[in-house]
Order: sequence, then structure tokens, then C-alpha cells
Amino acid sequence: MAEVRLIGRKGSRACADIVNESATKRFFRGSHADILVNYGLAGKHMRAYLKRMPRATGIPTINKHLGYSKYTVIKKVDDEGILVPISKRSLGKNDRVIDFIEKRLFSAGGVGIKKATKKGSINRKYYQQFVEDRRYELRVHAFRWQDPKDWCVSKRLGDHDTIAWNYKQGGHFQSVNDPQGYKVFRDASDISNGVLTLLDMGFGAVDFVITNDGDIYFLEVNSGPGFEDLNKPIYIKAFDDLASTSIVQLRKLACK
Repeated sequence: MAEVRLIGRKGSRACADIVNESATKRFFRGSHADILVNYGLAGKHMRAYLKRMPRATGIPTINKHLGYSKYTVIKKVDDEGILVPISKRSLGKNDRVIDFIEKRLFSAGGVGIKKATKKGSINRKYYQQFVEDRRYELRVHAFRWQDPKDWCVSKRLGDHDTIAWNYKQGGHFQSVNDPQGYKVFRDASDISNGVLTLLDMGFGAVDFVITNDGDIYFLEVNSGPGFEDLNKPIYIKAFDDLASTSIVQLRKLACK
């Protein structure tokens, strides 16, 4: 089997939990690795890491090329015909401000999401139409070295008076039992697989909002998600599974 090692942002609690509790250990100077798995190092952070650890440069890496802005991802997914909320870098005269929220191009945990207050463009932000009739939000924990039928799905719920149900803003996750038994969850998993393939990613936490009519709107994909006690076993198991995954399969998911 392949020797798989983890790289990730310094201080990441999720990375520490994975290294301490799964069969996947951290990559360090002098260690051997056939495959690396990047947990959330994107853009300048990945470049800085490779500068410090040049030996990692030539090792095939799952999730090596991260760094697209959330807006870029939304537009790429939209171009594939996947349903997304209307998203714009600037609001024009025919747009109603009250229909939109502001989101940061680069953020985590829902930081910076708020109701739009003006038209025009905002530095390092974009506008997204607020889905008024949301029933709940959904997260698909997708790992392409696993069978998609085994992927876990979580509902994310919150106060309907808030515009985001992220954990840091008072939202909470609820596990979905037997997600393969319901069309909406099967469809969300299929979309997640397509999104990861489109972005050349081997894994990610893919977020959606589900409306009262059952429409599935893609919101974003997280390359280094934090997790609380409810979802932690999902990630520990997924990274344990790497130890029994063939090197041939892992190389298909990795980038040089």
C-alpha cells in the first residue's frame, strides 16, 4: 500500500485530530511519502509551505492546486449547469439590494457574510442572492477514494432570522441517517462528485441549501473544513481508509 502523509495549515485543530487519531500521519522533513494529502493549504499558503519543504514539491498531492476564490468556484459550477444562487461582483440599477447578501471572496466559517447594504462593487467581496425559502442547509462529506454511496451527509440548521447557519454563527449539524434512501441526498452527493472532479479535488465538504420545493443550490466547497464532535468520526474514518487504498487509485486523484 502507499505511504500517505498529510500536510496542512499550522495550528489547524482538524489536522491535529486527523494525525493523532487516524492512520494518516503528518509529512515532515526526512519522512517518506508516496502521496501527500493537502488539508486546506491554498494559494500563497501552499507556495510558502513548498518553499519551506521543497521535498514535497515533486510528490503527487491530493488537493494540490487549491486557491480559487469562492466567486470563481460558483461561476465554474454555474457554467456546468449546476443550480447556484445568482452571484455577482457588482449590483446594477435593476438589482434590489434587499435580495442579496455580501460574501468574502476568501473566507472560512461564514466569516463576513451579511446583508447587502448598497449597489456597486465591494473590495474582496461578491454579492449572492439570498435563498429566502431555504428549508435547511446540507453538507456532503465527500472523499473520492471512498465509494460515494458511503459518503456521510449532514443537515445544517439555524435560526431563520439569521442569514447564515455556519457553526460559528449559531448553526448546528444534524446527521442524516441512510442518505442513500432519499433522492435529495443522493442528488447532492452526485453533484458533489461532479464539483470535486471539475475542480480537480480529491475530497471536500460540499455545502448546499435546500428549498421548501426541494431545489438544491450549490453554495461552496471547503478544502480544509473544521469539524466538531458530531462530524469528527467521519474524517477520522476517511483518513484511515487511505491506508487501505491502492497507490494506483490515489495517483489518479493526485496532482504532480
